[in-house]
Amino acid sequence: MKKNYVLDTNVLLHDPHAIFKFEDNDLFLPIYVIEEIDQFKRDSNERGRNARTVSRLLDALRVKGPLSGGVALSDEGTLRVFVPQTRAELPIALNPGSGDHAILQTALSIRDSHPDTPTIFVTMDVNLRIRGDALGLTTESYENQAVDFEHLESGTIELPFTAAELIGRSCHTLRLNEPVGRTLAQWRSDGPYGEYQGWHHHDHDRDDD
Repeated sequence: MKKNYVLDTNVLLHDPHAIFKFEDNDLFLPIYVIEEIDQFKRDSNERGRNARTVSRLLDALRVKGPLSGGVALSDEGTLRVFVPQTRAELPIALNPGSGDHAILQTALSIRDSHPDTPTIFVTMDVNLRIRGDALGLTTESYENQAVDFEHLESGTIELPFTAAELIGRSCHTLRLNEPVGRTLAQWRSDGPYGEYQGWHHHDHDRDDD
């Protein structure tokens, strides 16, 4: 049976490719999740790198149509950025308009507007799962902890050179792993003068997007 999954921000910051891992189900991203991701995109740590990856993935999906109307994913699933008509608030909460409560209330609204389809709110925040459960919302944690080698960014590259090519030449660097803001290149040579290898790294300004 097809299900609706509503993702919290922390799921995407943990695994940017999570949007492709819900098989043939319908995936909803509250607009507030996009706003929160935008706050982290300039961080130089893993969280910032993942935030930028999420933004690029979503931007690439826009070629299929407006995200607010829903776009097709693989395995017959869909993704939709859900935009409520008014700012979602949780009236019974101490801070009704907080980001967490806006996302939680959006999940409740999606559940209520799809009474015939199970709606599941996915978050890695245990207290938010407890609050959702208390409000009658089905909640789950995101358990996909396996390393995804297909999308893993190593940040390094091996460049083959002969010793003769390296002697007398200046070292030219490559900008690798650009979202992190660091250049890192490895070279190795098995030339007539023996084996040469080394590393070069250089920090540079990160892109603004």
